[in-house]
Amino acid sequence: MAARSKLTVDSLSKLGAKRLAEILIAEAGRNRQLKQAVQMALAAETGSAEVGQQIRKRLAQLARSQAFVTWDKAKELATEIERLRTAIVEAIGAANPKLAVELLWQLIDLHSSIFERLDDSSGRVSGLFRSACQDLGPLLKRAKIKSSELAPMVLQRIIHNGYGIYDGIVLALNEALGREGRNALRQLLEERRQEHLVSDKRAAVQPGRFDYTLSGLLLALRDIADCESDVDAFIETYEGFDLSNPAYATEIAERLLHAGRPKEALLYLDRGAPNDHNRNFKAFEWSDVRIGVLNALGRKNDAQALRFLLFERHLSAPHLKAYLKQLGDFEDVEAEHAALTQLESHSNVHAALAFLINWPALGRAARVVEARIQEIDGDLYELLDPAASALEGKHPLAAVLLRRRLIDFTLKKARSTRYRHAVRHVREIESQQSDIADYGRHESHADYMARLKRDHARKPAFWSLLTG
Repeated sequence: MAARSKLTVDSLSKLGAKRLAEILIAEAGRNRQLKQAVQMALAAETGSAEVGQQIRKRLAQLARSQAFVTWDKAKELATEIERLRTAIVEAIGAANPKLAVELLWQLIDLHSSIFERLDDSSGRVSGLFRSACQDLGPLLKRAKIKSSELAPMVLQRIIHNGYGIYDGIVLALNEALGREGRNALRQLLEERRQEHLVSDKRAAVQPGRFDYTLSGLLLALRDIADCESDVDAFIETYEGFDLSNPAYATEIAERLLHAGRPKEALLYLDRGAPNDHNRNFKAFEWSDVRIGVLNALGRKNDAQALRFLLFERHLSAPHLKAYLKQLGDFEDVEAEHAALTQLESHSNVHAALAFLINWPALGRAARVVEARIQEIDGDLYELLDPAASALEGKHPLAAVLLRRRLIDFTLKKARSTRYRHAVRHVREIESQQSDIADYGRHESHADYMARLKRDHARKPAFWSLLTG
């Protein structure tokens, strides 16, 4: 039997241009996406204007469409959006950046009508539109759009941003806007903010009410302040807000810290501290900024105490590592030993096991398993299976005990969908018997299997898989 020809450039070239064209035309008649790609390639041969006309025509068709996009067609639509974006940015943008900007705005502005008829729970399509927003910056810079023209265009997108696609538009267009454009946009945003507050009597910053329009305007103003490293302008956008909210306090303090104003930053952090009343909202973010502020103020011991507190309270490995890094030689070894020792008796055995496996401190993890195996929940497959794999090399008994917990849970709860995993665990246990000299206070393998047969004799599906 002759070997099948592989599809390569050389093998296809032997067919000749005419034969390949015939095959392509025939397939394009059945494949709309392929037909569009071929038409786009042909248009590119005549220049960017022809490609632009083809794209403009397709964008108009998409804008008119009202049909709901079924789940099986969503991928096809996403592929087309990506193809259109690439053609605009690369094929047209290289020769005619002004036309590319116009078409890219038109493509991105389609997002609202598309989301109304598409389930984008995966976030794939929204990701494509956000990428297109990032592409706008370099194109606008090359197109040399005047800031007096660009600022109103950006404002309209910020105002009509129901799906959040334009949330980062100011940062994406920072260089294209320049200082003059940012100033113009800031003025427009402030004017629109005042108009909104006057026209909408309910518009206000108050707990329990979220004003999308006001939020979008303020987000853009904060981005402008960040672009210009203007921390005072950033703080001004929080006028009327409850600054006891840890999220607001953290955002302000972070900017003040970077601006070299740690004393002011600490005042905001103290005012907006996480507590039981606010359910310790943003506690990690607040704490990390506070550590930076304490360091900047020369309060190294306080910063260390907070790092260790975060380790103890949340079993945060990054904070323990940062804590140890600040200690001197030998001192860090002793501190690590003490910290990991206290983990072995931690009230949450699963959190402790996960920490020790990932640190890694496998010897300690094995001791936790062997001493506290009855506390371990066999339903936690995502923790126990990789933990057993990590331990099986040097600590086979601990690995066996974890796999037994997985098997016991599966059979006790009759989780038939897990039977194949349970069988795999039995095989893994069997392969390690020569590595275990003494089971100590735990059941031997023979006794364990005898108990399984006694307690779960009426689960033929499992036993047939095991013996099959």
